[in-house]
Amino acid sequence: MPEFESFLQDKLFPLYKAHYALWIHWWPWWRRNVSGRDILRKWNDINLVHEGQTFLDFGCGTGSFTIPAARIVGSQGKVYAVDCFPGQLKIVNKQSRKEGLRNIETILSNGHTGLPDESVDIVWMCDVLHELPERQTVLRELHRVLKKDGVLAIYDGMKNKVLDYTDGLFMHAWGEQKLHKFVK
Repeated sequence: MPEFESFLQDKLFPLYKAHYALWIHWWPWWRRNVSGRDILRKWNDINLVHEGQTFLDFGCGTGSFTIPAARIVGSQGKVYAVDCFPGQLKIVNKQSRKEGLRNIETILSNGHTGLPDESVDIVWMCDVLHELPERQTVLRELHRVLKKDGVLAIYDGMKNKVLDYTDGLFMHAWGEQKLHKFVK
């Protein structure tokens, strides 16, 4: 972890926790009703998610992309929703039951997924990579679970720095502003 990020996490941790408490209340609404709509349009533009696929939403939060992905992959597909906060996963579970979606499995983790090698078609990370202290470790795990012809899609404010972290693991297939698409 870069020194400055370590300082922020260690010294400003109470402030970070307060930020998180506020964030958990307003962010899901914002993601669902404002920014998330544009991102979902991008999914369609780049032909990202298809029926019958296995989709891994790494850092799923409250499920703003988990739920739409589950609808798209349908009953023949599977969605894994991974997050390090149990409260987020409870919201995903509640929302999936409300929507009648039975193809979502939640995984509590901040790194290791526990999934078999080469078992996932699409890995989606939205506004997560910049939050991870062990980026390379997580990206190696995602590489491990991604099928040989699988896609890693990252939407993150780090923009082109994403290329530095993925170099050597994934081949950059497409990129625009915050969204990058990689292949294994």
